Amino acid sequence: MAQFSQRVTDITYNEILPTIVDFVNNSNILTARVMSNVKNWRGTYISQPIRIGNSTTGGSFDGLDTFSTETTNNTRSLKWYVKAYEQSVVVPGIEKAVNGTGDKAVIKLVTDRLDEAKISLTQAIGDLLYGNGVGKDFDGLGIIVDDGTVSATYGGLSRSDIPGNKADVTAAGSGNITLALVAAEMTAVSAAGAGKEAPTIALTTPEVWDFFESLLTATVQAKYDTINARGYNRVSGKTPMGTSVPESELHGLAGFNALSFRGRPIVADDKCPSGLFFWLNENYLDFYRLTSDDLRQVSSTPEKTEGVDEEIKQPSFLQLKDFMSPINQFGEIGALIVMGNFICRAPRRQGKLTGITGASYSA
Repeated sequence: MAQFSQRVTDITYNEILPTIVDFVNNSNILTARVMSNVKNWRGTYISQPIRIGNSTTGGSFDGLDTFSTETTNNTRSLKWYVKAYEQSVVVPGIEKAVNGTGDKAVIKLVTDRLDEAKISLTQAIGDLLYGNGVGKDFDGLGIIVDDGTVSATYGGLSRSDIPGNKADVTAAGSGNITLALVAAEMTAVSAAGAGKEAPTIALTTPEVWDFFESLLTATVQAKYDTINARGYNRVSGKTPMGTSVPESELHGLAGFNALSFRGRPIVADDKCPSGLFFWLNENYLDFYRLTSDDLRQVSSTPEKTEGVDEEIKQPSFLQLKDFMSPINQFGEIGALIVMGNFICRAPRRQGKLTGITGASYSA
């Protein structure tokens, strides 16, 4: 392509488009779901009493048989403690001054710095919510949906002593996902006939989602006209648990594609670790957030950045430590902060398939 000479370039303004396009990040679905309904943290820790067994003092009787007067001790408590994550926002004073000169600042520097911080933090949180909760990290699905392989304890209680503290983990023996395997895993973490005690959503990788879609090829072809006219079902951060809705009925709300199995949405998430397929019961999954009067609630939505966050909108769960000027530097430093923890009150209602590398129609 021919270049213009200096006689033109030296005296001509060039247009800078007024947005920044995100070339880095993809979907962050679990974060949108988990953070859409955060609970308030109170006290030094969150405690969930659990029942670990039934009473054995009952029995059949007749006449004037004597009833047992023994007491039982079948309750324990899961406990979770506060963890935190920060993303600094640094604005050099000279750069801010130059950017603010006249009316030629296409994008305000502070806006750009905040956009980058919001996206960086939410993407990092997305990784942690699938992680193992190591050290200062928030607990994630790696430790929650675990049978004791990753962690022998959860919530401070032994998984070997309390089987209900284990999630169900099943390896795809041949590496293939099958409808029978997906059905069996759902059954394994459900209580028959009890809607609340069954998974509300499945999350997996885009690759495994494609494998699963291939298993439904006959159904997709049979319903081609409907799909062509209305699109796949959609799920957003605000979609009620256990449901998905046709794209045409979202009334302008953003969302992401979902297939359905046994009436539950199957959703792809770029953050999901390779080869995994999660059945999650969101009734027992919550993020408890600690807030502070010294921090200010801010929107999680970037203002001047185009990308995945425009459609998969993150709820406003961030707090901002207001900008301050260091005494020996010319600039401003703030921080976006999230405090609390991701908890599961019933690990036995969560499950995952591992080692998926393909799909098979056979069981």
